[in-house]
Amino acid sequence: MNRKGQALVEFIIILPVLLLIIISMIDIGNIFVKKYDLENDIQTVENLYTNSPDKLSSYLTKQNISFKAETSDDMTTLTISKEVKINTPVLEKVLGKNYKIESKKTILNE
Repeated sequence: MNRKGQALVEFIIILPVLLLIIISMIDIGNIFVKKYDLENDIQTVENLYTNSPDKLSSYLTKQNISFKAETSDDMTTLTISKEVKINTPVLEKVLGKNYKIESKKTILNE
């Protein structure tokens, strides 16, 4: 009896599942990296918002970031968001074609 043929068939059956898992892990890692980058961008947005608001829109456009500022009393909440494209078919069904990530920061008005 030839066991090599059986192993090959089992490998071919499992291969698509393994590939989906690996690509899903890459997509999830990409989401975490983009979220980390967005957390760093919120610092820059805060700095531009308080010190040089005229440069803020060009920075947001260049980075492809959506921006919203909500003011209440003496506090302002800055919210930036970005969409991450999902490539894995299974994750695309769960999270959607584009997954939205956002970061918020509240600052004191002076």
